[in-house]
Amino acid sequence: MKIKRYSIYLILFAFSMSTARGQETSDKKDIEIVNGMFAFQVGLPTNKMQEAIQNKMGDAGFGGALMILSNPAAWGKNKKNSPLRLGVEAGYTYYGRFITDVEVGGYHGDYKTSYGIIQLNGILQIRPRVREQVTPFVELLAGGNFYISTIKENFGVIESALGIDNIDLDSHSSSSFNKGIAVGCYFGKPKKVGDGKFALRLSYNRGGDISYVVRNSVVYNPSNGRIEYEVGEAPANYFMLQIGVGF
Repeated sequence: MKIKRYSIYLILFAFSMSTARGQETSDKKDIEIVNGMFAFQVGLPTNKMQEAIQNKMGDAGFGGALMILSNPAAWGKNKKNSPLRLGVEAGYTYYGRFITDVEVGGYHGDYKTSYGIIQLNGILQIRPRVREQVTPFVELLAGGNFYISTIKENFGVIESALGIDNIDLDSHSSSSFNKGIAVGCYFGKPKKVGDGKFALRLSYNRGGDISYVVRNSVVYNPSNGRIEYEVGEAPANYFMLQIGVGF
């Protein structure tokens, strides 16, 4: 309930700020139709989600994202700037890998299990109508988190040359609904629409449970020639810090 209340406060504040600035006029050349951001991102899981991560990077993840936004007031014939933006974001955060030693037919090797999360969200953004040297914004997010892991065998060149039988490899994926809020700023007033500018964004994402491959649970079962692993569940709740270029 606190998160919802804070979201309402942020939206009301941003809307009042946008309305106040909206009294200023701008030339048609200053009307933004499409804008967005390309960013490097750092995922910071909450305590409960850390059960699904457990990496050697402080349980953080690293990746990239692309956000595309559209100005709905520019869809019609009489185009103008608006405090609203509608759009989507897509990104991937790599959370690491773990290696499990195995023995197959007397040969030693290991399995590398890599895992990460794809985020796909719809965005409602509120911002000032007129761009300034520092242009703040607040957003509501809704979409999905998609956990994806891949397991690969890693036998040496000698073992491979001796003709080890191919082992069935596996992968695991799951998904959950995501909702959240974000705040951020564009820094630097561009000379014309479309010019790049530094951007900073912080979001809190609260998702449902994802199922994941439990760390170091991967084993080879010689009775059926397959790899097996344990599956756990944890909520996909995390903060996302993004630094990039807005346009």
